[in-house]
Amino acid sequence: MTGGSKEPAVFVNSSRLGAFRFSPEHPFNPERVTRVFHMCEARSLLSGPRVSVVDVETAEDGLLARFHTPEYIEALKRANGGTEIDVEMLHHGIGSAENPIFKGVYDFSALSATASLVASRRILAGADTAFNPCGGFHHAHPDRASGFCYVNDIAIAIDELLAAGMRVAYVDIDAHHGDAVQEAYYETPAVLTISVHETGKTLFPWGGSEQEIGLGAGKGYNVNVPLEPGADDDVFLVVFREIVMEALRVFRPDVIVGQFGTDTFATDPLTHLRFTNNGYIQAIELLHASYPRILALGGGGYNMRDVEQGWTLLWAELAGLELEPGYGGSLGGVFLMDSSIPGSNLRDMHVYTTGPEKDRLMASARELVRNFEIEIEPLIRRGQAKN
Repeated sequence: MTGGSKEPAVFVNSSRLGAFRFSPEHPFNPERVTRVFHMCEARSLLSGPRVSVVDVETAEDGLLARFHTPEYIEALKRANGGTEIDVEMLHHGIGSAENPIFKGVYDFSALSATASLVASRRILAGADTAFNPCGGFHHAHPDRASGFCYVNDIAIAIDELLAAGMRVAYVDIDAHHGDAVQEAYYETPAVLTISVHETGKTLFPWGGSEQEIGLGAGKGYNVNVPLEPGADDDVFLVVFREIVMEALRVFRPDVIVGQFGTDTFATDPLTHLRFTNNGYIQAIELLHASYPRILALGGGGYNMRDVEQGWTLLWAELAGLELEPGYGGSLGGVFLMDSSIPGSNLRDMHVYTTGPEKDRLMASARELVRNFEIEIEPLIRRGQAKN
């Protein structure tokens, strides 16, 4: 745990955001905001001198124009009624099964982006960490919705930090490649963008190869770590330590903006990785120990239990709060964790890939590390030497 901060950790909450619904059958459910808040509250993680809860219930006027085109914003506004779809909306990716129109779609989008902006401003005001669970919409492009994402709250928050002179690194550990954030900063050295994700060979948005390293002045400042289906906590932690942490060490950011989706977990219904919240939290502990200023955003996660438990553990780590030892807990009669471990009744059963498949996955991870060391790390070092 990282401690010693004189400023509170900030949990950004919104009762309005948790009340929206994309559609009854849509895998993304904003209720996650409410459920994570209640789980943290029930465990006394939202009170005390190190914690501040900020409620965001009103969107900031003009916010979306910071990143999105006027035409797209107007199409999103027209979709707000949730009943009629026009050709222009479809042109901008609004109205598909993936990105449905629903009552309040514009309001939801503007409010979620405002929550991330508020979190970034609290960081600038002195908080070490801030968490917006209804953020992390990394597929939204300036002119179109994509992958359940209507607005890019991440880029809006990053730009706020950049404008204040902060040196920003973006770390994305969602199962899906952070394509629109990559696109936003692909040709600039101002932001180091890192995405650890399931390979685009098997998962939307079908990109994010290790060869995508930036262009022009941004060459070397975009790091992709595509993992093969079946990769477990062991594989993840190898690349996290040897690629993510090393890239950050060379770049030396003032603040980390993190997209911490839980859809990498073995029980997620839409993806093919085999992480658990044990490896997930271990990675965040490594990150937080070296970089105490973290703006944390939610992201993907389509098993609600994964989301609730993963983000409760995340918040406890960011806020420097101790969880009480649990009773072990069970799922279908399977013992999960040693009950002496703090928060053990939130922890997953360990899931490991074994045998020849594990050997293959680990060899693939080592190849990613070698590629980073040979092709990318020297570019970051040279760029840093010029600054």
